[in-house]
Formats: sequence, C-alpha cells, structure tokens
Amino acid sequence: MQELLQRLESTLDDLRWAVAQVPSEREGRRPPPALGDWSVRRILHHLWFYEHYIALPQMRYALGLQGPLRPGDVPDEDSSWPREVSAAAWLDRLAEVRRETLALARSIPLEAWSRPVPRTVWGTRTLAWIVTKTLQHTYEHMTTILQIALFWEMAAAFEPRWEAE
Repeated sequence: MQELLQRLESTLDDLRWAVAQVPSEREGRRPPPALGDWSVRRILHHLWFYEHYIALPQMRYALGLQGPLRPGDVPDEDSSWPREVSAAAWLDRLAEVRRETLALARSIPLEAWSRPVPRTVWGTRTLAWIVTKTLQHTYEHMTTILQIALFWEMAAAFEPRWEAE
C-alpha cells in the first residue's frame, strides 16, 4: 500500500507540471472539440469535486466513519463550478483534499485495505480499489490537460468554425 500512497502523493506535482504546460490565457477556455469539452479549470474543479464529494467520503464510509452517500449528499457538479477560479487555486484546493485523503489512508490498518465494502457508489469495492480509482482518475484527466497543452493548435486547425469560450 505504501507504493500506492506514494504515487497518489506524487501525482499532485505531476499535475502541477502538466497545468504549467498550458498557456495561462488558455486555462479557462474551452479547447477545440477534439480535445474535449472542458477547460483546464473545469477539469481541475472536477478532480477536486470528485475527491471532495465522492472519493474521500467513500473512504470514510469504508472505515465506518460516516454512512453511505445518499441522494442529495453530492451537489450538482456543473452548477457548483465557479468559472472565475484560477487553475492555481483549484490545484491548491485539490492539494488540500489530497492531504486529507493521504492522512486518512496512512492511518488505515493493512488488513482493512482488502476488506470488501458493500454499497459504495461503485458497488462492492475495497479501500485499495477506491484509492487506486482516485489515482487512475487523476492520471486520466492529467492526460487530457497534456493533450490540451500539446495539441491545441493542431486540433483547432481541424475545426475552422470552433471558437473557444
């Protein structure tokens, strides 16, 4: 489990590096359609939202520290996204919730990692699966951010009528 936690911790530095590859004037703009629908800011909000409202509460639930998520526990993600918040601010917010996640994860006894937990938002899963899913989710969206950094001009050339927000 130590390797998983080290990877989860290191992805924040990787994510900051990936975001730094995107020109600052583009961080809040919708990319060309070939690169997805979300700006870098929107992606970072989504990463924070997922960890704050889904992953960390599911870890707490798995450890018996809170009940399962119920309808209404999670706000509507799209309507709760403040567009004016900078990428740097979202990275800071994500780092804050990631610190909470890591602190909780480091306190988990080894035998608890593989115990099946029923009624998570993904069905019956283990804590190892939940934390690995958080890592995968970060990598998935980090890849999109790097694609925005690398392929913006190329993708825009294939969409002559596209205009960024």
